[in-house]
Amino acid sequence: MQLKPFKPFKQLKQLKQFQQLTKHINGLKQILLFSLLVLGGFSANAQIKYGFKTGLNFARMNGTSETDNAGTDLESWKNTTGFHIGMTFAYKFTDNFGLRGEFLYSKRGAKYTFDGPSYRVFKHSTGSVLTLGTSRYLINVNNSYLDIPILAYGRFGNFEISGGGYVGVLVQSAGEGSLRYSGKTALGNNAYVNPNVSETELNFNLNHNYRRDDPGEGSTSSNDELPVNVKVDAFISETPKTMGAYYDYPAGAGKLYNSLDYGLVGGISFYISNALYISGRVQYGLADITNNKADLSKSSINPNGELIFRDDKDQNFVIQGTVGFSF
Repeated sequence: MQLKPFKPFKQLKQLKQFQQLTKHINGLKQILLFSLLVLGGFSANAQIKYGFKTGLNFARMNGTSETDNAGTDLESWKNTTGFHIGMTFAYKFTDNFGLRGEFLYSKRGAKYTFDGPSYRVFKHSTGSVLTLGTSRYLINVNNSYLDIPILAYGRFGNFEISGGGYVGVLVQSAGEGSLRYSGKTALGNNAYVNPNVSETELNFNLNHNYRRDDPGEGSTSSNDELPVNVKVDAFISETPKTMGAYYDYPAGAGKLYNSLDYGLVGGISFYISNALYISGRVQYGLADITNNKADLSKSSINPNGELIFRDDKDQNFVIQGTVGFSF
């Protein structure tokens, strides 16, 4: 039996990440408890109602796209379908008005595409070779949050209108997809699969864990899958068939997605009975969900081979459809 090497620094890093996540969750619990106590103090006659809700998220990310020399957008974020589930706490001050707090597990993200001029650096035994060409990235991004929305609501017959804000903590972040790349070196030679000189389109799998992957990390996705041997000029670069989230990154860049999200939320509900309702809601993120120090440009690189990171803003946008019960 082959023993795995002991990596104390990596295990310590994972322990610190877990401790930070636990700290965030405990902090949110305290905020929720404090909010409920404050809201309950608005009226001695307030009626407290508890409930449960679940439904679908139709989510995407809104961000500034990279462009080519003609100003054409190279990136797009399309809708992806997730879900939400959790508890609700309603404070009824009158027959028509009140406040509601929720504690939800919510899964959102986007179908990300990059298609256009790009680059790739291939490492070999004595250095690296920069190539310029075209890339097509397809990545399904799935981010899971613990959300706490706080809303004011008004009830008019069977209809209810609500609005307020939310805060969310990222608990899981992953992406799956593919990369196709074709490029040439500074000497004008193709980067191609060795020894098949005619195969100049390189194909890779993308398996990203944005919270756990390390810089330079990649792997084979199965025992039968071999690395891609790429010939660049007179060198052979052994590149993993499956790339981690930060395969192209230097050490110390950090994680791509920030832990905290917040924004505005509003919607309308229809009560089928006193307990059962259906609702639609819009959740508009105000926070920059990406870390600018780790938001790597896919289209541009400095002539000396130094990577470029983008100072822009990416936000969550979600439309929710919900079925709920209140007791």
